[in-house]
Amino acid sequence: MDITTTPAWSAALDSAAAISQTTLKDLFDRDSSRAETLSVEVSVGKDALLVDYSKHNIDENSLQKLIAVAEQAGVMQQRNDMFAGVVVNGTENQPALHTALRAPLETAVNVDGVDVMKEIHRVRTLVNEFAESVRSGRITGATGKKFQSVINVGIGGSDLGPTLVYEALSSVSTPAVRAHFVSNIDPTDVRAVLQECDPETTFVVLCSKSFSTAETLSNGRIIAQWISDAVGAKNVSKHFAVVSVSTEKAASVGLSADYAFPMWSWVGGRYSISSAVNLVNVIAFGSTAYDNMLAGMRSMDEHFLAAPLRRNAPVLMGLLNVWNRSLLGRETRAMIAYSTALKSFASYVQQLEMESNGKRVTADGQPVSISTSPIVWGGVGTNAQHAYMQLLHQGTSVVPADFIGVAATPTRDNEAHDALVANLFAQTQALAFGSAAEPHRTLPGNRPSTTLMLSALTPHTLGALIALYEHSVFVQGCVFGVNSFDQWGVELGKKLATEVSAQISAPSQTGSADASTAQLVQWYKKHRSNT
Repeated sequence: MDITTTPAWSAALDSAAAISQTTLKDLFDRDSSRAETLSVEVSVGKDALLVDYSKHNIDENSLQKLIAVAEQAGVMQQRNDMFAGVVVNGTENQPALHTALRAPLETAVNVDGVDVMKEIHRVRTLVNEFAESVRSGRITGATGKKFQSVINVGIGGSDLGPTLVYEALSSVSTPAVRAHFVSNIDPTDVRAVLQECDPETTFVVLCSKSFSTAETLSNGRIIAQWISDAVGAKNVSKHFAVVSVSTEKAASVGLSADYAFPMWSWVGGRYSISSAVNLVNVIAFGSTAYDNMLAGMRSMDEHFLAAPLRRNAPVLMGLLNVWNRSLLGRETRAMIAYSTALKSFASYVQQLEMESNGKRVTADGQPVSISTSPIVWGGVGTNAQHAYMQLLHQGTSVVPADFIGVAATPTRDNEAHDALVANLFAQTQALAFGSAAEPHRTLPGNRPSTTLMLSALTPHTLGALIALYEHSVFVQGCVFGVNSFDQWGVELGKKLATEVSAQISAPSQTGSADASTAQLVQWYKKHRSNT
């Protein structure tokens, strides 16, 4: 269905045109209860997550128009289908069951007539037991020494998610085994990590859904040779685990592993943090932390399923992103976490959102009729204030922004933490209301933002935050009419990289490349011997 052909979309367009004639200051002046009514708090075990979207160019009338758009787009039915295991990824003929990975065992989720929950929980138990054995020293390397380091080798969802979780949890818990992350095929990346590790006490987790990812295979082979030089080729496998749909491929590509953990084709890489892809963090922080993170994700899943649309945090966040991108024409969105522990969250959401919804055709292959995913970018506050906040305040582009903060600090530096959070609140206030002065000092205000606050950064709230964005992206995809679970746009580059590699390896110039690429290949071959 083309959402732009519906009366609901036309009404939303009219509402967007009307709201553009007012300002956030006007909206707050008109409604003294605005902050309360345009906020949602979600309970996450003993913790809580607050979403304040009152500083958006929206009022109750336009919000109802957006909810009508969600209803017209069939968001609720598509949500229910996704959770139930219906095929929602049409181009790959797959369900999208990342939510099943954190569901209770008694939940029934069928794929091709088979309830997958028993297998999911079997693998979860396997991951937990293995990780605890590594942490305790019951599982060791070839020389019997306890593992002190674990290297996660993956890229995309197999790297961004694990990296985010490690950085976040390291701020509140000391890892029992120090983790490192290798993703880029640039060999300087892996070599820098190896300088910090001892091959006798290093364990390696190779994460690749297909086990054909060039970056992961290249880095895996470099690390395998490094370990082989220390403990002998026949013992390398004792230091390796594989996480993949095709775990059996490891040996065939020269990367034997004594330990293998399956994932499933119906879990996309960018949604895989609930799976064995998170093994590195179960080793680092223990099975309880892993289980608590999954419980936090499940809390958000349950909220997404049960809360009415008007009080449903993922639905409202998704609709506001559609409002800003497709109805108001705002091309980018900033993600600014006022927590160093969440410094990688912008990169994580960047992949989650842009790879999911950066599409130009609908799920049935027709050109989209509205602008889809915004360009997502950002970093960490207060650093952002000394980098790009100038543009957000006084630039010619209106950039909606998500600000994320944490109420409780894990340190005793309460005064510094208060100053951090004060800066977060001040930035959203300045963006919304601005200030009038002489031209160079005038901030126009009326710049929209969402403020998300965690009561504390814990495995529970981290899981809930990740799931919140997963579901927000899904809601946007439903309205855009795209398939949020494929990523064919990355395939051509991979194919051409293989062809270009062959041209670089060829003893003489080949004629298969375009003139520019052929010239670049020859220039590179001429100069690479100088290094």
